[in-house]
Amino acid sequence: MHVQPLIEDQPMPMLAAPEAGAEHTAEAAARWAAAHAAAIEALVSRVGALVIRGFAIDSPAAFRAVCQAIRPDLRNYAGGDSPRTSLAEQVYTSTEYPAGLEVLLHNELSYAGWSPSRVFFGCLEPARSGGETHLADGRRIYDALPAALRERFESRGIVYLQHLWDAEGAPGIGKSWQETFESRDRRAVERYLEGAGMGYEWTDFGLRTRARHAAVLRHAVTGERCWHNQADQWHRALGGVKVSFGARDDPRCDPATAGEATLGNHVVFGDGGEIDPAELETVQAVTRSCEVLFPWQAGDVMVVDNVLAMHGRKPFAGPRRVVVAMA
Repeated sequence: MHVQPLIEDQPMPMLAAPEAGAEHTAEAAARWAAAHAAAIEALVSRVGALVIRGFAIDSPAAFRAVCQAIRPDLRNYAGGDSPRTSLAEQVYTSTEYPAGLEVLLHNELSYAGWSPSRVFFGCLEPARSGGETHLADGRRIYDALPAALRERFESRGIVYLQHLWDAEGAPGIGKSWQETFESRDRRAVERYLEGAGMGYEWTDFGLRTRARHAAVLRHAVTGERCWHNQADQWHRALGGVKVSFGARDDPRCDPATAGEATLGNHVVFGDGGEIDPAELETVQAVTRSCEVLFPWQAGDVMVVDNVLAMHGRKPFAGPRRVVVAMA
């Protein structure tokens, strides 16, 4: 497998392509991925992201075959709060926020009961302009953050607070608990939450959850510390796309109590202390300074280590079809 940097002077992402004279069909892509699965896994665990380019990946099924060849343990998105549509077994649309919004850098499902070690992206159709899936190295972010700020998050951890509406009642902002957990069975949802060690409470509005996580993880292979959270996107004071309040005439929504008494999201330190929004603005500035981006090409598949690398989405114009799978 020949590998080279995709972007000059950037270690992430790397680029791999089929050998000269090789088949470029979707079927050949799955065979190639299976033959190189161990090498792909080892490389991604070291550099953070790999783009596979040169195959005719043109459908969710073809994309899934490549992903499964690399990681047979693909999983559903259960527990995730981003709006997505299921396209095939364990394959979803990328986050369906409006095209004009930027999805800020984050680690997938870092707030949930499970977080994937791999996130796969497949470009079936690139946007006319923009729409890049930008990346940032969590090791670089960790090193670039002010030491005192970093120590506060690392030593105290964080708690994600979420209050989800009930699909059997009036529609709310964001996803209902049924959509979030891909189930209408309350007991099945409770088993997910209990198995993940998450606190929960059924309320008059729906379901309130509490998930404690580390803000920094040590990578299992490299041993390096990585910034790994979505605190800046969950804090209600910052008003980002993750914060699901906003219906001013809905008594269930209140920017002052979102994620707790009313619908929406919020984040606090692991000991319950409030996080200064100014510190999260510093985090956003640092993560942005570390970002790298490249234009998608039709057929691209990108494999991302979800601890080493954060990802996001730039605003775009025109149709854009990027699909996602996780393991």
